[in-house]
Amino acid sequence: MKLRTLVTKLESFAPTKHAESWDNVGLLLESSSSPAVKKVLTTIDLTEPVLEEAKSKQCSMILSYHPPIFSSFKRLTQDNAKSRIIINCVVSGISIYSPHTAWDSRNNGVNDWIVNCLSYKRKIPITPALIDGAPSTTCGMGRIVTLKSPLSLTKACETFKLHLGVSSLRLGHADPLQWVKRHKDSGQDYDVIRTVAVCAGSGGSLLKGVDADLYVTGEMSHHEVLAVIAEGRNVLLSEHTHTERGYLKSVVEELTKHVAEDVEFIVSESDVNPIETI
Repeated sequence: MKLRTLVTKLESFAPTKHAESWDNVGLLLESSSSPAVKKVLTTIDLTEPVLEEAKSKQCSMILSYHPPIFSSFKRLTQDNAKSRIIINCVVSGISIYSPHTAWDSRNNGVNDWIVNCLSYKRKIPITPALIDGAPSTTCGMGRIVTLKSPLSLTKACETFKLHLGVSSLRLGHADPLQWVKRHKDSGQDYDVIRTVAVCAGSGGSLLKGVDADLYVTGEMSHHEVLAVIAEGRNVLLSEHTHTERGYLKSVVEELTKHVAEDVEFIVSESDVNPIETI
C-alpha cells in the first residue's frame, strides 16, 4: 500500500483533529525511499531496540503511540538517543506515524479499553470531542462510567490488576470524613464504588475535580494524589505505560480489518515498560 494511502486510512481510523492541541500526532517522518508499506511495527515507545526490531522484520513504518518527535530538534547528532533514532529511520527508509491522544479520544480507544473490564450502564467522555459542532457522547478525552452494580474498592482493585496485567497497583485511599460529606445525600458506604473515571497515561490534570468515587490512571504527582484523597475520592495508579500497553493487541486486530489485508501490523516484542518493580 502506498504510504500516503495508509496515512489517510490511519487518519480515518482515529482522526488527529480529535487529539489534544498540545500533542504532536500524525505522520512525523515520511520516507522517500519506501513509498509502499507492507509491514508496520506498532509500539508504545520508539526506542533503539524497537527500531532494530523494525529493521530486522523489514517494516517500512513504525506506528509509535507516543510521538518520538515532540519537543523541537535544534540539531540531529549521534550523541543522544532521540536524534540517533530519527537519523537511523531516515537512513533505513522507515516512516513514523504517531496517534497518541487521537487513540485516547476515539470511540473504542485506549480509555474505552481501560474500562472494558467493568460492567457499566453509562459511559461518557470527561471532555467530549466536538463532532459537527456538537459534544460527542462517545469520543473525547477520558471516560466516566456508572456501574450497573456497586463494587467494593478491593474488588475494583483486583479487577483492574487482572485487566491491566499487573501484580500490584498504588492506591490513594479516600479520606473517610470527606467521603461521608460527598455522599451525605445518598449515604453511600465507605469503599463502595459506583462511579469510575479513567485517563490513560498521566491523569492529574484531566481528572482534577471530576465527580467519581474512583480514579484510575497511570501516574499522578504526590500533591495531585493528596488533593484527590482530600476530596474524598480514591485513586489507583498503575504506572504510565500499563494503562496503554494492553491496548496494542486489540487495536492491531482493528487496524488489520480497517486498513487492508495487504498491510501487516505487528506488535513490537522489544517495547517494554522502562520501569521495573524490584
